[in-house]
Amino acid sequence: MTPELFVLGATLLALTLYALLGGADFGAGIWEFNTALQASPRERALLYRAIGPVWEANHVWLIFVLVALFSAFPPAFAAACRALWLPLLLGLLGIVFRGAAFAFRSAPDPDGRRPLLWETLFAMASTAAPFFLGASAWAIASGRLAPDGDPLLGWVNPMSIFGAFFSVAACAYLAAVYLARDARREEGPDLAELWRRRALVAGAWMGLLSAAGLALVATEAPSLWEGFRRRAAPLVVLSGAGGLSSLAFLLARRETAAAAGAACAVGGVVLGWGVAQFPAILPPDFTVEGTKAPAAVLRPLASGIGLGVALLVPSLGFLFYLFKGKRPA
Repeated sequence: MTPELFVLGATLLALTLYALLGGADFGAGIWEFNTALQASPRERALLYRAIGPVWEANHVWLIFVLVALFSAFPPAFAAACRALWLPLLLGLLGIVFRGAAFAFRSAPDPDGRRPLLWETLFAMASTAAPFFLGASAWAIASGRLAPDGDPLLGWVNPMSIFGAFFSVAACAYLAAVYLARDARREEGPDLAELWRRRALVAGAWMGLLSAAGLALVATEAPSLWEGFRRRAAPLVVLSGAGGLSSLAFLLARRETAAAAGAACAVGGVVLGWGVAQFPAILPPDFTVEGTKAPAAVLRPLASGIGLGVALLVPSLGFLFYLFKGKRPA
């Protein structure tokens, strides 16, 4: 495997992990937004306990994606930044403000107003971040992104608008399934049932949105649709099977298996997009071969990624074991 393909594959896997784990992080705040901040103290405690030690750490995958693309494919990265600077900036602001709100929500306040302010900011920023990041990704997938076009609204098209709402729904779906699993283990059957019902509703919506998304891709991005039909067809099947199995496992109250199915459903979408779009990075003009960095850059970068994975993956695995593994009674 050439260094550029190794880096590109590692970047796609990191983006998938960010969608699965960082997306669930956003999803917790989205549920706060959807429930109009009416969550009970037990619900909110479960949300914050899930976010704190584990999900916040997954923003490292976004940093990895940006650094890898900047280093390995600089012309494509520069073109994407020129065309998407506004939604990417708004997404970044969402990440920053939700982190600040999460940190300051527990600050002591005698009159009781400050926690509501921070919880509102946390919910709104958690929704805005995947909205604009999803719009950026789907704008790239549309193949209509013009780096030298309208600097403000050149990224707006039917696919980017749909992708923004699809990404928010996917994050809410992942968070609901993961929280149903955590609630079953930590909080008891009543709270687990609440999150299980929410996960079923979110999963049904995701199924409808996924079907609509495939129809939209077929009409709005014919070249990407061909990639889905040919190279990425197994991943489309994986995504559909994962979504259906997650709903079935939720009905059977097997939340751990449902979480695995939900991860397959969303992960199949991200991986399928990357495989279907290959060899383009920023379609239609910016390809892997045409934008790759010199070999003197790619080889050390690929070696550094291999070494970093050897250090990072066990560390994150141990973090998950400590906070998500089985606990003594």
